[in-house]
Amino acid sequence: MLSDRGESRLEPAVLHLDHVLEDIADGLVRVPKFQRPYVWRPEQMLELFDSIERGYPIGSVLLWETTEPIPSLDQIGEVAVPEAPAGRPVSYVLDGHQRLSTLFGVLRRLGRPPRADDQREWKWRVYRDLTPKNDAERYRHHRAAGSPPAPPPDHFLPVRAVASTLDFLGFSRNLELRVGPERAERLVREAERVAQRIKNYKLSLIRLQGGTLDQAVDVYTRLNRKGMRMDADQMVSALTHRVDQPTLASRIDAIVESVATTGFGELPRLAVFRVVLALADEPDVMTPRWEAVARRLQNRLFDAIPDAERAVHAAVEFLRWAGLPLAQLLPYAHQLVVLTKFFHHCPKPDDDQRYELRRWFWVTSWAGSFAGANSTTLRTKLNEMREFAERRRSLSLDLADVQPMPDTFNLNSARTLAYVAWEIGAFPKRRDALGQEFDVVQRIASGATQAYRPVFAGHSEPANRLVFPTVPGVGLWKALSDLAVVGGLPDDGSLNPYTPSGARRILESHGIPVSAWYRLKEERDDLFVEDRTRLLEERLRLFGIFIGVPLGERLEGVADDDSSEE
Repeated sequence: MLSDRGESRLEPAVLHLDHVLEDIADGLVRVPKFQRPYVWRPEQMLELFDSIERGYPIGSVLLWETTEPIPSLDQIGEVAVPEAPAGRPVSYVLDGHQRLSTLFGVLRRLGRPPRADDQREWKWRVYRDLTPKNDAERYRHHRAAGSPPAPPPDHFLPVRAVASTLDFLGFSRNLELRVGPERAERLVREAERVAQRIKNYKLSLIRLQGGTLDQAVDVYTRLNRKGMRMDADQMVSALTHRVDQPTLASRIDAIVESVATTGFGELPRLAVFRVVLALADEPDVMTPRWEAVARRLQNRLFDAIPDAERAVHAAVEFLRWAGLPLAQLLPYAHQLVVLTKFFHHCPKPDDDQRYELRRWFWVTSWAGSFAGANSTTLRTKLNEMREFAERRRSLSLDLADVQPMPDTFNLNSARTLAYVAWEIGAFPKRRDALGQEFDVVQRIASGATQAYRPVFAGHSEPANRLVFPTVPGVGLWKALSDLAVVGGLPDDGSLNPYTPSGARRILESHGIPVSAWYRLKEERDDLFVEDRTRLLEERLRLFGIFIGVPLGERLEGVADDDSSEE
């Protein structure tokens, strides 16, 4: 398997899916513990089986075959797998963990029905609708988390039955009893066709035979240089793995989870990994050559983890104070990395430093300071922040480029994310169409793209977007136009949406001036957007004065897709 120089070698192969699953069931193919946990969404699982039935390629699986013992998972797809056979080479999954776990977890699951109180089991119960209304609905989950258990319809084939002759025969017999022989014959014929396509699907493998873990990961990085699917911290975890302690990736997961439990949400894992690199004094925290990083920082990475956790929590506490309510609204992940450098060197800043940091956060968000940032940019910002923490300099701010109002509402844009964060703080107590207060932060946390809805079609400006719950079947424009704004006293204290005072309070809670409401009633969409934009800009200018950032005459800036930093 090895050359005379002790190097590993690659052997491509094509195997039937059944053969690969059998190797997993025998313990000959295992998932190393440094891999990220199973994270696929239910719809990704369905799409995988649909692709297999259609004969579409699902990508190669990269395996490293070695006799070297590597700590590995005792479950794949939440199905128990045996220990690796003694004295036999074992293949460890370097790329393809999510796909193989999906296939094994669905096809090798026991046939017993799931417990009613098991909220995880449902996603592994995949069905093939043998009479779909359209091709897009062929694969389904019979129920979602939290819904009561119920028997699937007769024409739903349990996908796990295609891997078991006994289960398939049982499905066929029961089908005939329930629907009669004539209809059962048609359904069974379709089920047989599906089973053959799945069982006979040929999976592309690349098997790396022999060599060391360093060589295995090096091969992986070279094969995936243009589209790396393994996260950077997982790559370094593999290269720095120690049997006697948790992996680097698992400790980063723990930091992410500890922040999420505060209600702030999940931070980008790559940003947390870069925090660890920065606090370990790695000069280039963005380099893609992670194998070189692992060699240089073998011990310092693990030593930096406790400091990184403290600095991350301090940075998150500061960001919430500064006006960022949720992690998913962080304009640039690099802002987190740079802030942790400050809190690492200055855990207890005074008021002047906190106010200056707040100015820095909003200015860098509004000015696009990290758009297209490279290694040199980030290294410079980290050095500046350390010197600021040590009181050797003040922070440089690009005030001339500040434009806090995005020209279009695009949640892939850093400028839009900053706008949403500001708007939440500007209008924290919002009322729905019935006049009841609701938690706008929670609404956005549960689905930012769905929370913001347009008032008028064809307008992309932020002023045309609202977080405004309505009763089912009632659109946003209809709910607003039905408010009884006209007449009544200026403010009689009423919260009833059917009184002028109550209706106006609803509008005020969303930053909608009464003049804009009249434009809405007249269906003058351009004027509605102009009137609300004018009010929003006035509030933005007041916020700028509050944080010490003078805003120029023009507040609009391009909402490019600039929040990505890869």
